[in-house]
Amino acid sequence: MVFIITLSQHDMPTIRHPRIVRPDVLSGLKRTSILALLSPFADYFAARGAPLDEIGDDNVPLNDVVSVIASPVESSPPDLVERLELLDLISGTQSTINFEDGYGKLVDKLREASDSPDDLAVKILIHAPDVAWREFDRQALQARRSLVALSVRPGLKFLPPNARRIDQFRDLVIPWFTANARSGICHVHAREESSGVSFVIRHGDLLKRIGVYEEDGKSGSRILRPERVDVAHYRHLTGEWQISGIGTRLQELYRQAFGTAFHGSANALVHSKRYSLEPLREGPSCLKCNLTSRIQVAELVSLKIELPSGNHVTIGGGDVFKGIREMNPMLLQTATLLEARINLKIANRRRLVPVILNPQCDKVSGIHLDDAIEPWLFERHFANDSHEGFVLESA
Repeated sequence: MVFIITLSQHDMPTIRHPRIVRPDVLSGLKRTSILALLSPFADYFAARGAPLDEIGDDNVPLNDVVSVIASPVESSPPDLVERLELLDLISGTQSTINFEDGYGKLVDKLREASDSPDDLAVKILIHAPDVAWREFDRQALQARRSLVALSVRPGLKFLPPNARRIDQFRDLVIPWFTANARSGICHVHAREESSGVSFVIRHGDLLKRIGVYEEDGKSGSRILRPERVDVAHYRHLTGEWQISGIGTRLQELYRQAFGTAFHGSANALVHSKRYSLEPLREGPSCLKCNLTSRIQVAELVSLKIELPSGNHVTIGGGDVFKGIREMNPMLLQTATLLEARINLKIANRRRLVPVILNPQCDKVSGIHLDDAIEPWLFERHFANDSHEGFVLESA
């Protein structure tokens, strides 16, 4: 059965409390772990009436410490907030990270018999922060995102990331974050991958007030600054950047900053014009795959089109091609194809990989999740190596 639906709303930003602020999580940590985690910020806790001197005693309640963490103020150390948020991501039942799989020697070195998984996470955060960040980056890069595709102007080489270039990138974006009420906190990590280089950009978002329940059961509110995580991928094979970021102003900021820091010119990156949905006009044959190939099955899950009348609709929920034929056999030829979601079954992957293409906005999603996707798109003419966009930019 095929459904026709109107455009969905954009996902609203979510706010997540660090797990450490909840008493049940604190009680799951040994007091020695809590002290190791918080002791670098002892002066801050003492200034807010929650000295850490006595919390090594199991009989001393943690209410004051929890209250300080749960109610950040202007003087709250950014490094404390970052440490708690990173601990939240690498520990607990919601985390998909298993340090024993990839870091067995480190686990054997740090873990004591009495350590809980959260105790181990604290030790890794303190003694091997690079491992904690590596796992955070890996999870962030695997998340589904809408990415803007940008190509590099001919003749401009990619300058590999180093500390100086990453600092240059931060220096370019932080003033915009500060001027637009997102705070001046910005952390950038680069990650070398087989297909290129990926970047994780963590920065503050606009302040939000949310309702909370105090420990005594009374309702109240807190003003928090949510964290925003953006990513960027540079592909050596295609010379293309794929960059996330909500809003045209932020995307333009990233376009200029990445161009300046990693190609030497603020105008190094232009919209790629590399993607197309035209093959879909041929019907189901354009997606037929060989089960012996790396990409074994491709299925059109939804298609957003503009009718000749100007109305926008999204078709999905079943066999999209059959639904279009039943509606109007000529629709694929007369409608403007705006956005398609194609699910790919890739060999040695359990889950389907969703790929979303929006050529008019140069937006893509999912292409970075497997090295086989880009060649498959090129083979099926959903992507090309044309630099048509450069003519428009330089005209």
